[in-house]
Amino acid sequence: MNRSLAIALALATVTSGAGAEPANTAEPITTEHYYRIKWGSAGEFKRLYKLNHEPILLELQKQGFITAIRTDEPFNHMAGDQRWDLRVTITFRDPSAAVVVGGDFDKASDAVKARLYPDKKKFEAEEAKRFSLLEEHWDVMVTPGG
Repeated sequence: MNRSLAIALALATVTSGAGAEPANTAEPITTEHYYRIKWGSAGEFKRLYKLNHEPILLELQKQGFITAIRTDEPFNHMAGDQRWDLRVTITFRDPSAAVVVGGDFDKASDAVKARLYPDKKKFEAEEAKRFSLLEEHWDVMVTPGG
């Protein structure tokens, strides 16, 4: 079975609620998160990202769920539908760490949020504001070339 198929099956098993543990390939999983920000709102979006989301990712990296985080902005501008303003690339230690809903990552993330942001209403309002500044957001799981 190729690596991509094994990863897809592992993630499908966990996210389907089938109760079976994912086949742990012990290989890292990388996702790219793209953000197209409303014109004129990039500064505010990035400020809120650094204030509320980046610290959570860094803490989850300390806990070992994430092995690398990289943030990129395009040097040149792009046209319309192809445009993205911020890309965050996250490498998870393995498929089970990449399952962000209902797994250990989700529980750890909730605990980190509660510790870092005790004012839950303020945190949720700022995150809602951050997402209101987006035109679009999409995530892509990538595999290494070779």
